[in-house]
Amino acid sequence: MVTNFPAEFGFHVPTRIVFGEGSLARLPEVIDEACGGTGASVFLVTGKHSLKAQGILDRVLGSLGRFHVTHFDGAVPFPASQDVDRALEACRRADPDAVVAIGGGSAMDLAKLTAVLMANPGPSIEYGKRLRTIEQPGLPFIAVPTTSGSSSEVTPGMAMWQWDENTSYNVRHTYMFPTVALVDPDLTMSMPRDLAAASGVDAFSSAFESYWATGAQPMTDTLALGVVRMFAENLEASCRDGGRAARAACALAATMSGVGYSNCPPNVCHAFSRPLTIFWRVAHGQAVGVTLPAFLERNAPAIAHKLPPLWEALGVGGLDEAVARVTSIMRNCGLETRLGELGVSEGDLDRYLDVVAWERLATMPTDLSRQEARDLLKSLL
Repeated sequence: MVTNFPAEFGFHVPTRIVFGEGSLARLPEVIDEACGGTGASVFLVTGKHSLKAQGILDRVLGSLGRFHVTHFDGAVPFPASQDVDRALEACRRADPDAVVAIGGGSAMDLAKLTAVLMANPGPSIEYGKRLRTIEQPGLPFIAVPTTSGSSSEVTPGMAMWQWDENTSYNVRHTYMFPTVALVDPDLTMSMPRDLAAASGVDAFSSAFESYWATGAQPMTDTLALGVVRMFAENLEASCRDGGRAARAACALAATMSGVGYSNCPPNVCHAFSRPLTIFWRVAHGQAVGVTLPAFLERNAPAIAHKLPPLWEALGVGGLDEAVARVTSIMRNCGLETRLGELGVSEGDLDRYLDVVAWERLATMPTDLSRQEARDLLKSLL
């Protein structure tokens, strides 16, 4: 029996999800439906190399032969406001009917903000700094992920990484939900092990954060438990063997994770990941996951009534086993589990804490002081 949940809660998922092996072939149909007819012009956002090297780009462009396509290949990891503005300038010149992104989280994030800013004036940084607010829906946006973990294909936000300011800005609005998420697990088959690991642990961690968050509710909990179970059963195999079944399970789990945490956002692990990326250029998923075991141990007592289903999903019998299992999954996937292994030393901790996204801790079930955080980080060196 489900108990101890809010008497009132909301749940919002406007994105249509098309999932299945080989579903990339449906992209022309999806564009037609999103644009309300045929003959649309499309602004296609990708990275510069990977899709081209794999032959996927040529296949996509061939399938879109009846559309007028403007290809922007300027998506880069950890996009800054300048990258968004370059994409936006190119999109405005093209004046398309729809935006399509094929790639990892960075490509989808870049494209989703570009799509919405087509109908909202001003440079992107002003939205990051809350100097402007998104007021109008943008162009139809179709997100096609090639990784399994950013979940950007079903979420309403993006992070802009401002390296010169040693910070990142989150832009989030319901108008930023993609119109359609076209999730084809076949596109994840070429992911190298390190990318499968880092992206998977990102979504895996998000599910835990959503589950222990103060805003959790039955629908987000159900999704979070499903995500934990699917990654616990498949992520190691996805990284070790790269088999089709494991990769497909992780692709579905990543999309489910995003649906859940769009309604109950991640908190402390993501908050503490920012300094690792800003100062040490650590991949996002690795940066998020390295603190997951420690924060699971800290937050578990505050959600004692919810732990039995979590342990069952993870395949363990208690907290100590759970912490060990999460740590083992990360290690078996080739990820680091200590801050020291990522280059952090005790002398870095104050600088580290200065850049933590403290505002994200508002939904954590327990308070965390700066000194307590410093002690926890020190224990992970």
